[in-house]
Amino acid sequence: MKNDQKISNFPKIRNLADKKSVRTTFKLSNKCINVLNKLLETHNIRPKELFDLICIDNIIDSISDFQSNTTRKINKDSSVQLIRKTFVISKGALRIFNKKSEEFKLSRDSVVERIILIYKALLDSVTEIERKKEKKAYSIISDFVQKADDIENKLECLLRNDDPILERFGLIIVIIQNLQMAIQSKLEDGVLIDPDDFSQS
Repeated sequence: MKNDQKISNFPKIRNLADKKSVRTTFKLSNKCINVLNKLLETHNIRPKELFDLICIDNIIDSISDFQSNTTRKINKDSSVQLIRKTFVISKGALRIFNKKSEEFKLSRDSVVERIILIYKALLDSVTEIERKKEKKAYSIISDFVQKADDIENKLECLLRNDDPILERFGLIIVIIQNLQMAIQSKLEDGVLIDPDDFSQS
C-alpha cells in the first residue's frame, strides 16, 4: 500500500506537452558526467530518453535517501569542480526536476547529479545479483556437461558408431557446451547471450 501511494504521488511524464524537447544546462561533477556517458553508451540511448527513463521508473524519489552527512559534506566540498553541460531533455523531466528541487530544498543541478548516481548504483546492484545467478547457472551447466560426457561414453560402448541415438545425443552435447561457453563469455567479457543462436559460444 505504501509503495502504491508513493508511485501514485510521483509526478510522471503524462502528456504530449511533457514530451516536447527543451535545451537545458546543468552543472555536474566530472564523476557524474562520466557515469552519465557510460549509461548512455550501455543503453545506446540519448540523454532525453535516459532522463525520461529515470523519471518514469520513479528513481528520483530515492533522492531522499541521499540526505546524509556524507552528501552534505560533498555539497560543501569546494574542491569538487562542476562542469556546465547542455542537454536536450523533455519538458516533463525538467518539470519533475524543478518540483523535486523545491521539495528537497536542493538546487536542480544537485537533484540531477544525485538521480544519475542513484540510478547507476541501482543498476550496478541489479547487475551484481544477475552475475551471481549466472555464475551459479554456469556451475550447474558445467556439472551437466560432465555428466553428459559420461553418458555419451556409455552410449558409445553400447551402440554402433553410426547409431542415430549417438548422433542426436552428440548434437545435444554440442548445444549445451555452446551455452556453457556463451555464459563464460558473458561473465568474462560481457557478451550478451543470444537466446536464438544455439551456435553461439
